[in-house]
Amino acid sequence: MSLLTRNLDPAALARQLDEEGFVCLENAIDPAWVRRAQDHVHELVEKKGKRYFSLNWPAREQGTPAQALTDDPQMRNLMEELVRIGCPTAQIDDEIYTGLRVVAGSTGDEKSLIYHYDKYVITALAPILIPPGPKRKAGELLVFPNRRGYRKWTWLNVAEKAVVQSDWYRRWFTRKLPEGELPGMKYLKPGNLYLFWGYRTYHSNFPVAADTVRATLLLHHGDPHPTSLVLKAVKAMQVRNERKILEHGHA
Repeated sequence: MSLLTRNLDPAALARQLDEEGFVCLENAIDPAWVRRAQDHVHELVEKKGKRYFSLNWPAREQGTPAQALTDDPQMRNLMEELVRIGCPTAQIDDEIYTGLRVVAGSTGDEKSLIYHYDKYVITALAPILIPPGPKRKAGELLVFPNRRGYRKWTWLNVAEKAVVQSDWYRRWFTRKLPEGELPGMKYLKPGNLYLFWGYRTYHSNFPVAADTVRATLLLHHGDPHPTSLVLKAVKAMQVRNERKILEHGHA
């Protein structure tokens, strides 16, 4: 079992997500899982080099830490129940979507402050390697929770994201951030599990200092727009772009 937390109450967690927008389950993940995941990331960095890269569906590879956490019955039940409560009309697939994100070496600024909304209802984040600092250079998660509801029409969702995920909007949004501590700045710790409504929460992360490594495993579940051909095309494009990053080291 990768999760140590017992007797999780999805209804109570959903209420907390609605009210606060973010949940931290402290020491929820088995330390043995964290060590295995860290070793796995170090092996990947050794193979691929110290740069940014991401892996889609790492849980499909049997025996990996991603597969162990995703297949944990408690994790699967938690994700499914949160989807049912958060968006009852969303499609619950047999498979939980997973993504492994690694920022290393001189690419610490790459893919940082790229604010976005997730495609899925619920997002769970399991930190693997988190650099110690300095502040705003440790890949801190930045969340602005529950800024929107579920869009009835796919075209509205696509149009909205085209604006708020554009480069000019992201730069404008970053310039508005005040100095010092931010209410939505989250300091991540391996062993904790973090939850937020991915579809509704505008989020990103700060850069990491050079020659450090930041690695996180993301789990997403519940598709509010399962029949959308447009979103399927967008997702396919994202996969192609990430494949280029893996092959060439840049987008």
